[in-house]
Amino acid sequence: MTKLPLQPPTREDLIIFQGLQRALVEKKAFIKINFKRLNKFKSPFFNPWENVLPLLIILGLSLSLMIVKSLMTGTIVLMVLCVGYAFLMPYFLEPFMHNRVVKRIVPRIEKFLIAWRYGGFSIVLTADPRYSCQAPTGNWQQFTQAYFSDLIPQGMDENSNDNG
Repeated sequence: MTKLPLQPPTREDLIIFQGLQRALVEKKAFIKINFKRLNKFKSPFFNPWENVLPLLIILGLSLSLMIVKSLMTGTIVLMVLCVGYAFLMPYFLEPFMHNRVVKRIVPRIEKFLIAWRYGGFSIVLTADPRYSCQAPTGNWQQFTQAYFSDLIPQGMDENSNDNG
């Protein structure tokens, strides 16, 4: 499946995005991520060093214990640390991924549209977390207009009156 090229944002998109930015900054909405989807190789937010470096440290520590202590001690430490890595690292890495997603998509609409097209996150109302807009299936423009119309700059209203 080939994706169509990303269209540049229109003036209306820019104005609606400003309302979404204000909602996120004023904490009327927040970004919720799907860590399993975003922590993959082709994700725009994937950082391979966050996944590889802890494994290299575990391997180096266990190899040094195999040399200094005994082969059995190093092997046991390797197995325990690998199980700990498998179960605990997603919980440890998720805040870093969340911070990276928010820092990249909030300032610029171009990066937001690329991330929205990929998916793996949603915009959630702070007042009622049951209401959210999931990327890429949801319509972020309609969601923003429906829940944050007071935060959207007035320039869009003038354009819609001229066209109607």
